[in-house]
Amino acid sequence: MDDTAVGAETEGAVREEAVEFGGLRAVRAPLTWGQQVIYRALQSRAQRAHYDYNQRMSLPVPEGRSLREVIDAVRDLVTAHESLRTVYRDGTADSAPYQEAQGEGRLTVRVLHGDDPAAALDALAVTDFDLSREWGIRVAVLTGPGGEPRRVALYVSHVAVDGWAMGLVVRRLKALLADAAAVRAEAAPGQAVPQPADLAQTERSEIGRTADRRADAYQRSLLRRAPRTMFPNRPSTPPATATATAPAGTVGPQGWAHGEFRSGRLEVAAREVAGRCRAGEETVYLAAVGTLLARRAGLSHCVLKTIFANRIGAERQAMVTPLASDVLLCFDVSGPSFDECVRAAHLAKLRGYARAQYDPARLERLVAEVGRERGEQLDLSVLHNDLGALAPPAEDGGRPARGSAAVETSFRWAEPFRLPSVKLYCSVRTTDRGERVIALAADTRYLPAPDLRGLLYGVEELVVGADGGPGEGRGEARDRDVDERLSAHVS
Repeated sequence: MDDTAVGAETEGAVREEAVEFGGLRAVRAPLTWGQQVIYRALQSRAQRAHYDYNQRMSLPVPEGRSLREVIDAVRDLVTAHESLRTVYRDGTADSAPYQEAQGEGRLTVRVLHGDDPAAALDALAVTDFDLSREWGIRVAVLTGPGGEPRRVALYVSHVAVDGWAMGLVVRRLKALLADAAAVRAEAAPGQAVPQPADLAQTERSEIGRTADRRADAYQRSLLRRAPRTMFPNRPSTPPATATATAPAGTVGPQGWAHGEFRSGRLEVAAREVAGRCRAGEETVYLAAVGTLLARRAGLSHCVLKTIFANRIGAERQAMVTPLASDVLLCFDVSGPSFDECVRAAHLAKLRGYARAQYDPARLERLVAEVGRERGEQLDLSVLHNDLGALAPPAEDGGRPARGSAAVETSFRWAEPFRLPSVKLYCSVRTTDRGERVIALAADTRYLPAPDLRGLLYGVEELVVGADGGPGEGRGEARDRDVDERLSAHVS
């Protein structure tokens, strides 16, 4: 590789550098429980455009680094983490899918002249990963006028990493770019973090079987008493024309709508409720959405799935592989005050998180089994995702910025997308400015676009009106002016 050969490149020019690997551990193993969740979700997508599960990130290259040093940093990164050099094989009628971490191979790095990392990431993501042949990582290096590397763009399969693991990947690459020698020196022998194949073996040991049995007992009890569905009414047909609260383009071609909500007064009130209830602020948002959904359906309990990072303990926090699982929750929303609903949701989360390590294939069979016992098909189609809890802590240990009451209440329609086996997806994230964003994506046959918008405003009214005792606001939405549509890239 000639670092000086790129000086005359024009904007957008692309070439490729091959990074060779050899002499590393090669191992075959079943999929881990976390990998199974993502692998099955990817297989169930009807169309690629519905949702891009994969992880994307770009980071700056320190000034003075050569292209060779950047390529070497990428080599060190992929060498350290087997999940980045693994292929996945489909199972057969008699066998389950499995993974093969490869000890040798080649990774092609795109080198392009330009300063648009978003465009570089879009180019990396233009085709699906073929995980039966391709490692789950794609890399591009963006160079400046003299050919000097400016940024590195990473596009990584969700089967290889979850949000937390992607944070670890970016953090390690950042450290390698800053001082590769120091990173290599810190890699003490005998202190290696378990790789996915090692975790798969543990999950099939007595330790894993014990955890799965405990989860089975918890899930079986919950499924026998939970509401059959959060959408008991017959599905409707999405409107073909725009309405006052659902302008043209709001509902996607698959009948899904996606709205985003910001409110400073909601954030302040959520902190107050969380303090009274000794719960996290994220639990307040979960409880509010669950309470309003249950009331809408005429139910006393809410049943949903929430995504849990499963990163308890230093060893699991350092693993570069998907560990997140869908945790079943069922909590009472019939209490005399919203605070009681929050406490019920908090207790449900604690119980569920303690049983969060389980075989997802076994849970699928259990849902069908309990459904047969009850004589009805169970519908677990509400999914909650606190995105902030799925990322590793900040390197400096500091808390993320918090929004203030000055943030005006606003609602905007975002780009609609559809998730398999889900009717309503609720996500909560925090922007770089500390603003909390609550988003709902819904199948409008079950939650029409106007109701989706009203539910988000209802969350604000319910939480802001909570005073710790009976009689606080029940969260009915008021009519509001139509807000402009927000074009958002879902990734």
